Amino acid sequence: MARAVFLVWALSVILATTNLAQGLGVNWGTMSSHLLPPKKVVQMLKDNGIKKVKLFDAEPRTLNALAGSGIQVMVGIPNEKLEKLADSYSEAQEWVKENVTEWLRDGGVSISNVGVGNEPYLTSYNGTYVKTTYPALKNIQKALDESGAGGKVKATVPFNADVYESTSNKPSDGCFRKDIKNNMVEILRHLRDSKAPFVVNIYPFLSLYQNADFPQEFAFFEGGSKPVRDNNIEYKNVFDANCDTLINALKKEGFGNMEIVIGEVGWPTDGDKNANIKNAKKFYDGLLKKLGKEEGTPLRKGKIEVYLFGLFDEDQKSVAPGDFERHWGIFRYDGQPKFPMDLSGKGSGNQMLKAVQGVEYLDKQWCVLNSSVKNLSQTQAELNYACAESDCTSLGSGRSCNLDQQGNVSYAFNIYFQTRDQDVRACDFNGTATITKSNPSVGDCLFPVQIVGAGASRHGAVGFGVNWGQMSSHPLPPNNVVKMLKDNGIKKVKLFDADPTTMKALSGTGIDVMVGIPNEKLNKIAHDYATARKWVKQNVTAYLHDGGVTISYVAVGNEPFLTGYNGTFVKDVYPSVKNVQKALDEAGVGGKIKCVVPFNADVYESPSNKPSDGRFRKDIKKSMSQILEFLRTHKSPFVVNIYPFLSLSLSSGFPKEFAFFDGGGKPVRDNGAQYSNVFDANYDTLLWALKKAGVPNLDIVIGEVGWPTDGHDYGNSRLAKKFYDGLLKKLASQVGTPLRKGYLEVYLFGLFDEDEKSIAPGDFERHWGIFRYDGKPKFPMDLSGQASGHQMLKGVEGVKYLQKQWCVLNSDVRNLSRALAEFNYACSQADCTSLGGKRSCDLEMHDRISFAFNEFYQKGDQDYRKCDFSGMGTKVTRDPSKGDCLFRIQIDLLSAAGQRHALSYAYASLLFVIAFFTLF
Repeated sequence: MARAVFLVWALSVILATTNLAQGLGVNWGTMSSHLLPPKKVVQMLKDNGIKKVKLFDAEPRTLNALAGSGIQVMVGIPNEKLEKLADSYSEAQEWVKENVTEWLRDGGVSISNVGVGNEPYLTSYNGTYVKTTYPALKNIQKALDESGAGGKVKATVPFNADVYESTSNKPSDGCFRKDIKNNMVEILRHLRDSKAPFVVNIYPFLSLYQNADFPQEFAFFEGGSKPVRDNNIEYKNVFDANCDTLINALKKEGFGNMEIVIGEVGWPTDGDKNANIKNAKKFYDGLLKKLGKEEGTPLRKGKIEVYLFGLFDEDQKSVAPGDFERHWGIFRYDGQPKFPMDLSGKGSGNQMLKAVQGVEYLDKQWCVLNSSVKNLSQTQAELNYACAESDCTSLGSGRSCNLDQQGNVSYAFNIYFQTRDQDVRACDFNGTATITKSNPSVGDCLFPVQIVGAGASRHGAVGFGVNWGQMSSHPLPPNNVVKMLKDNGIKKVKLFDADPTTMKALSGTGIDVMVGIPNEKLNKIAHDYATARKWVKQNVTAYLHDGGVTISYVAVGNEPFLTGYNGTFVKDVYPSVKNVQKALDEAGVGGKIKCVVPFNADVYESPSNKPSDGRFRKDIKKSMSQILEFLRTHKSPFVVNIYPFLSLSLSSGFPKEFAFFDGGGKPVRDNGAQYSNVFDANYDTLLWALKKAGVPNLDIVIGEVGWPTDGHDYGNSRLAKKFYDGLLKKLASQVGTPLRKGYLEVYLFGLFDEDEKSIAPGDFERHWGIFRYDGKPKFPMDLSGQASGHQMLKGVEGVKYLQKQWCVLNSDVRNLSRALAEFNYACSQADCTSLGGKRSCDLEMHDRISFAFNEFYQKGDQDYRKCDFSGMGTKVTRDPSKGDCLFRIQIDLLSAAGQRHALSYAYASLLFVIAFFTLF
């Protein structure tokens, strides 16, 4: 009989973040695009009496949910962390402190074991982790012992059953593989000395899957017609045979009494002809009855400690072992049980498990093939794309969705649509798809409606966001700003750095955050992985505790390929992106937090000024190709900053109406598409460039778009309001652009005026805010885009100001030429960009000098010495503001408990300009 009768080659590789419990245990894997809220999962575990759980990592939100539950937990360390833990005891100490002892407080998590690696000696790893597993195990147990937790918390290694074998295919000839025997003996001694169990994963399903001649009844527990005999012992199922093969292997090395824990055992419900609910129920009924009787195996009678694999289906798992890999759950993706199951093993097996309660779903709508499409051969490419980007492993003969071609296409369209949070853009497929309210599920084939994932999904929060820059001499207190964001219903924010005070203010708000890395940090991060790990630890994982910051993206650099930088950062960007994403992955958060690069739109161009000729710049083509492939592989969006204002301001011949959304003037036609504004034209130029680069379906996020209100002829509140009214209505209508219909993800730039920004691109650089320096809105604005646009935004509350006094030119000064030197000095140290013709402060010279004196005085916190100016300045208590020209009173940082931020982000505004005016 084939040796697979006795041995299970458990080739499934579980590299996910997961959770563990007590009694009969379960493996809690989290490789899903939409995770159930951990607290609701824990409540479900308690409702079903599940008292043990095994995790594949130590994710903070999961552990926090388990705190106080009494559920016994085995936390895990992913294989990729073993090398550092093996090489550095301090790394092991830090890991234990952060992931074990931190959670052992009174009312904390009941941690019983630490799983060091996951099947690290698997043959397919070709020895990658063999030399690091034992040293890592020793260091972790030593750190546990030194922390005082070692008496209760034991380190072990979850092994695949391929670490042992039988040369005769009989359990009695069980022995450890020759290539790892010495390593195994080292680990076995350590486990014995520390009184830790031997953990092994056993999969009878795989014995059946990998061998067509394997007797099917031997995979279950009903007793096959032909039992296997070995040394007067009779084996009726492969589970017992496999366990006893291990026991014999242990005996031969002198560890015959070592405790054994079955770390994973289960049966998938889809993705293969033998993977179905009928067989899964049959397997679990038999296994649970066996466990309930505590009959053990022929060589070891009594209770067997077992962790079922797994809790939920996981649509992000690798299908390299087989399509069934995504279907091991005893619960569906949404927490609904798949079949009746008696976990006690003492009943009929017809009791239904209790589901996860309070699960929120997206709208009851599905994306299907449009019935008007008759030539199905034309849809194959669309089906292939949908399945490459989502989970189609239920499709096929002998699976739950054995459909015709039309059904296959509809299923693929819908699974992609649901994975993308029902984004209307995800139900286009070149016009072949349509959204329906009628459930298209057929028989056992479920067309799912996706859940609202815990926190934010990988595609970020719904709704537009804002850029929160802090290059101000007097930034507003972050707590006050966050309150304003919530008051206005703003649910997304993009930061240019990870300022601790700002991050702390965002904790627990549910606001979705894109946190940035300044360009000047890229060189170190690119060349030193330890720097990337440190940055991620300090600026990402440190804020991901329960009630922490909801981080969706890390923005690596800011417009680093800008032509004005002359290639300074080009070589550092891609290595930095790789290192930061690797650090995120190793921290166990890479599935939820993605690296992106906010690009200036000058990374692409059009030689003919038409979108259809869009392409990426030749000088960055190689670097861009690397980044695009990274974004595609990691399902991260392409982030680009688009500024119609600059198209208008940088070209005297640019048609003004083309910068707005009113549809005025003569539209531009290109390849059957009609463009009435430069925003659409710019966006579609990028789409053409992406298509030519082989990544036509990358998500696009507009990282910055806005209109300044001062510092230029076209920079004023009237035009800014016109621009935002048009943009917000466009976003609300979800019309998209001519080449990409549907929802556009956009971050407005920016939140506040910033008086310390460089004015090299233009004086307007300090006036992009939709709020003034003090948090007051500049003009009426309807953020929903669905009303008249006359609603006023809610300003920042609780702002404290300095005294109501101003510094102006003394009226006694008649010879203004004497004051010009003082004027020039004041403007070199403060912000005079509102002064000038067609700006908010188009003043006479006397008033211009007064404005400059006051700016300097207010920036200096009204220090009386800042209003001297060789005796020409004087303080007044009467407001000298004139018309639209505001003479400010600065905010009081000290009484507001504020803090000056020296935030350095490279906001570069010399944006790519498509000279569409040449087409008119």
